[in-house]
Amino acid sequence: MTGSGRAAVWVLLGPHKGDNDQVLALAEALGLPFRPIQLRYRWFAHLPAVFRTMSLHQLAGDCRGEIRPPWPSLVLGIGQRSAPVARYVQRASGGRTKTVRLGDPMVSHRLFDLVITTTQYAVRDADNVLRLPITITNQNAVRPADAEKQWLAAFPRPRRLLVVGGKTSLWRFDESVIGDTLTSLQQRASAEGGSVLAVTSPRTGKRHLAAARSLLGEAAVVNDDFPRYGTLLNAVDEIHVTGDSVSMLSDAVASGKPVGLVPLERDLPGNFVRWAGGVRGRPFRVRNLERFWSDLQARGLVGTIEQPRSGKLEMSPTDIAVAAVRDLLDSEVPARTFSRSGAATGKVPEPIPL
Repeated sequence: MTGSGRAAVWVLLGPHKGDNDQVLALAEALGLPFRPIQLRYRWFAHLPAVFRTMSLHQLAGDCRGEIRPPWPSLVLGIGQRSAPVARYVQRASGGRTKTVRLGDPMVSHRLFDLVITTTQYAVRDADNVLRLPITITNQNAVRPADAEKQWLAAFPRPRRLLVVGGKTSLWRFDESVIGDTLTSLQQRASAEGGSVLAVTSPRTGKRHLAAARSLLGEAAVVNDDFPRYGTLLNAVDEIHVTGDSVSMLSDAVASGKPVGLVPLERDLPGNFVRWAGGVRGRPFRVRNLERFWSDLQARGLVGTIEQPRSGKLEMSPTDIAVAAVRDLLDSEVPARTFSRSGAATGKVPEPIPL
């Protein structure tokens, strides 16, 4: 539901599809008129110092013009670079706009009304921090079109799908990961019947794509929008996911299908960061994918390539997040005021019942 006039909710979108899917899914689930705003950044927007500001200077000129009154009741955003924009809107509204951040804003959680995060992020536990077991996903069933049904008919069941991510900082992701995983899945298919498929993501490199095609053939590797990602998730019997992508693992878990995790190893910089954190007595604020994997395994939500596993969450993460945001919007928290330095003053939000 989008609003062309005064939208109750602004959704700040960035360059990453997986991130955008999360905030849009939350906005849609809230059931309020919302306005998606695609942010475009200047070259210095990735610098850490920018995250601590409260301004629009890091936005491209034409994009800055989109951030203007009337101000919304709520601003949703994810990650780091849009955090200064959300804080600017809250200050410009006189503190009346409430801010909800997904992921890790890389600044203090106290600068926002609510932070919704997952276990791989080093966000501190607090009254205004909600930690979910998986990310917010759009779980609407995708019905296959006739052309998609025809395409799927060429692949006998049980169908095993490998979802391929891409290289991420501090983790090693060689093409051998794809080769070893697909070889294992093909061996199972030979012994148990069925077929093996693969689907790539926007971050998948050319070498990873080539590795998948060399083993499965071009027809069994989806590298575009046909068939649709949602169609594949619904049409297969097992889903195996490379561990670099928390959002794709979350999609797989939310599908209710048996899931196999393809773990990665830390690269040289990743091992150094872990060692340096141990030396100083506390870890650095970087994504800890191993923590996320371990939590999924402890909950019985994922298994291995050889023994995929399906589990069920007691409550949908989307429903949990929606309840928390609605409680925030209904609360009587006084409007924030701001000092000349831009720091928020006054009361912090009351604890959010979950």
